Amino acid sequence: MALDITKSLRTAIRDGKVSIGAKNTLKSIQKGDAQLVLLAFNCPQRFQVSITSKTVPTISLDMNSVELGSVCGKPFAISALSIVDPGPSDIMSITEKEADNDGS
Repeated sequence: MALDITKSLRTAIRDGKVSIGAKNTLKSIQKGDAQLVLLAFNCPQRFQVSITSKTVPTISLDMNSVELGSVCGKPFAISALSIVDPGPSDIMSITEKEADNDGS
């Protein structure tokens, strides 16, 4: 797997536009701004259900919310985030790699 999710996510946060947090992710989906949704594996079920029922590609990551917060450079846990504008990041290529493996 050539995609380094940590590096790609940090680039998207630094140079693109990312909506952080489950509530903000839901808002960006409802507004039609979200291009990709990333979930920590311990994202609360109530958010998972409402987020994944939308038409935006959703990827469950192999990291918990504390790890995701750390990757994002934040001093708090992040259970969900949406990519609004990836900027120069290659984060959007994760959808092609995960499409075959995503059974949810």
